[in-house]
Amino acid sequence: MSEAGTLLQAYPDRTWCALHTRARHEKKIAGMCGVLHVPSYLPLYIHRTVSGGKVNTFRLPMFPGYVFAAIGPGDLLSLKRTNSVAQKIEARDQGALLRDLGNVRTIEQAQVELATTTLLEEGQQVLVTRGPLTGVTGRVVRYKNRTRLQVAVDVIRQGILLDVEQEDVVPV
Repeated sequence: MSEAGTLLQAYPDRTWCALHTRARHEKKIAGMCGVLHVPSYLPLYIHRTVSGGKVNTFRLPMFPGYVFAAIGPGDLLSLKRTNSVAQKIEARDQGALLRDLGNVRTIEQAQVELATTTLLEEGQQVLVTRGPLTGVTGRVVRYKNRTRLQVAVDVIRQGILLDVEQEDVVPV
């Protein structure tokens, strides 16, 4: 069941959730959902690379490590038996999740250039993973309508504010 157009709907006996998968197991879980008749949605985007003058095209998960599924009684146990599902992440608001997934589906179908990002919340601890600040940890702060990284020296209650690109940091 991979055609999301008819699947992104509420089901009386199922609950939509995100399934956190093992690395690079998203397509396997989406396929298993189809075999088990579990409504699922794996948003994909087109990624192109050039190697030796040849253009290679791949369909990659928009959200690596996640597949969205409408889980019914017994479905999670069957999916966990694949050893590809790490955990089930429940949605507090089914309607909001379905609206979000509908937006993602519209973007997916438009086949526009995109980049995914992790939403950073104020106060969240992050690690810089690229650039000259690789390895630095700090907290996300808002300063003059910008997202910045605050690196603290707690013992003297002082800190430094740095501008970093959001794609260069990951939550700790």
